[in-house]
Amino acid sequence: MQNLLADLDDRKSELEGYLNLIQFLDSSTVITNEKNTKFHVNNHLLKTSKGTVYIILYNLIESTMREAVVKIHEKISVAGVSFDKLRLELQKKIIQRAKKNNTPLLEMLNQLGGNISLNIHNAALKKEDLFSGNIDRKEIKTVASIYGFNDITDYQKTKNGMHLDSIKENRNDLAHGNKTFSDVGSNKNVSELKELCDEVISFMYEIFDNMIDSVESKKYLQA
Repeated sequence: MQNLLADLDDRKSELEGYLNLIQFLDSSTVITNEKNTKFHVNNHLLKTSKGTVYIILYNLIESTMREAVVKIHEKISVAGVSFDKLRLELQKKIIQRAKKNNTPLLEMLNQLGGNISLNIHNAALKKEDLFSGNIDRKEIKTVASIYGFNDITDYQKTKNGMHLDSIKENRNDLAHGNKTFSDVGSNKNVSELKELCDEVISFMYEIFDNMIDSVESKKYLQA
């Protein structure tokens, strides 16, 4: 899962670079380029820039969770684990996905010569529909119970993901046009926003580590 960790590192760097830009804007009234053209920084621009942070943050959260879940299913396939060996919570989720996604089980059964128990978990999985804008603290806790990883983190560093609910709400409000970026960005000053980002990033790294531990320990199997 090292490639997933590298992707998380990239998204963290992307966020940190943008936060540095916001800090620069917050301390500037006029910006001058190499042609000596002046650009006046106003409060509306600053608030709009801060609002964008919630989109970048949510992107980091959902991408990390989606790709980690997909990787767990790849590990299950490589290990050749049959459906009946998977933890019961995961079995239930696979069946729910198969029903929801109208998975063509009969067609798959014919193609695989009856070996459906080894492949139903992947056939029912639609990567693009795993979360679709609904990742929050409760959803991560649910995913943890399905795949068998620990959702507990160091509260002092992560606040146990308490900000994920507001991040999801703000992201969805922006995505659906319910609020402007300036509206969302007016809720926190720059230092508060940076503290929020630090806690969320720490939370996602710890959750990612917990997922790696669960895969290595094969917690996706029945006890």
